[in-house]
Amino acid sequence: MTWQVELRRPLVLVAPAKVNLGLEVLGRRPDGYHDVVTILQTISCFDRIVLRPAPTLRYTPPPDIGSDDLVQRALDLLAAAGVRLQAAIHLTKVIPIAAGLGGGSSDAGTLLGALQYAGVPRTLLDEIARTLGSDVPFFLAGGTALARGRGTELEPLPTPSRWLVVAVPPLSLPAKTATLYGRLSPADYSDGHSTLAQAERLRRGQGLEPTHLRNAFARTLLEWPACRALVDQLAAAGATTCWPSGAGPAWFTVTEQWCAAWRLTWLLRQQGITAFSCHTVGADMNRPRAQAAFAQHS
Repeated sequence: MTWQVELRRPLVLVAPAKVNLGLEVLGRRPDGYHDVVTILQTISCFDRIVLRPAPTLRYTPPPDIGSDDLVQRALDLLAAAGVRLQAAIHLTKVIPIAAGLGGGSSDAGTLLGALQYAGVPRTLLDEIARTLGSDVPFFLAGGTALARGRGTELEPLPTPSRWLVVAVPPLSLPAKTATLYGRLSPADYSDGHSTLAQAERLRRGQGLEPTHLRNAFARTLLEWPACRALVDQLAAAGATTCWPSGAGPAWFTVTEQWCAAWRLTWLLRQQGITAFSCHTVGADMNRPRAQAAFAQHS
């Protein structure tokens, strides 16, 4: 079966970054992957994907995207599955690359998620997303979700309203995720209790509890001087607690008010640190625009 996807008007998609409001590793699986319990949360730092009507598919990636371009891979898999997308696509990057903020996964997942409003079956989009990576299925809608297993077993949760400050150290790690998982020891594993307790709070509408935040990669990330220095600078600037996002190397802290977040961001930037303030955002941010752009397929 084939699906012809045409735009009736230009479509601008925002692809949000994410943080992990807790990431506990339960242990290594027989297939070589790890079982995790994590809460994925989209935040107001966005890449931008612009689609314009065109007779054939054209994709313009940013110059610094690297060899593993998940958008290109998603487009290849869509074409192989019979999706004929008539659009000129341009991706603009803002989310720091390979920082644990899910930028590449969000770009691919956001694009796939929009195509459900063009009549492409959600089951096909989910299948392609799982092929691309553990975080990609989450980004089809974004928002807040408890993720288990390899990170693809998702349960949507109410989105807590919080401000965050995200800081990125000058650290580039080749094959980062594999390297950091390889450095975990059994002492870094846990039973997921803290993250599950956080999820239960959110289900009950009780909001985010920062003391429940955990991340299995914190210990091993702190073995790098750049991460140790960043955590010290966050503490000196007033952050009471901070945790990595994903496998890092970005770290974040949570605040209740925007003024505290902006003050902390300003102090960090004064020290030459890459930092930005953001807030939590809910699911399906692109739905109204996508529905309008693909209205003839509704």
